[in-house]
Amino acid sequence: MLEKIKSKEVCVGMNSTLRAYKKGDILFIVYAHNISDEMLGVLNKLELEKYQYEGDSEALAIACSKSFNISVLGVKK
Repeated sequence: MLEKIKSKEVCVGMNSTLRAYKKGDILFIVYAHNISDEMLGVLNKLELEKYQYEGDSEALAIACSKSFNISVLGVKK
């Protein structure tokens, strides 16, 4: 997955991921374990594979080599 992140084949953030999902551009979604119940409810309505990251949004950001917290990211096709 790190290769996809470096090649910009991901959407970082809930809004970007949802926009790409509506266009049919997302393969699957990865979300931090500490996202809000509201965000999780929105994600659960999507007909797409979803994976919960073991760490929180800060740990997901570190894994993605980003300097800001990441709650949700979508991996593009």
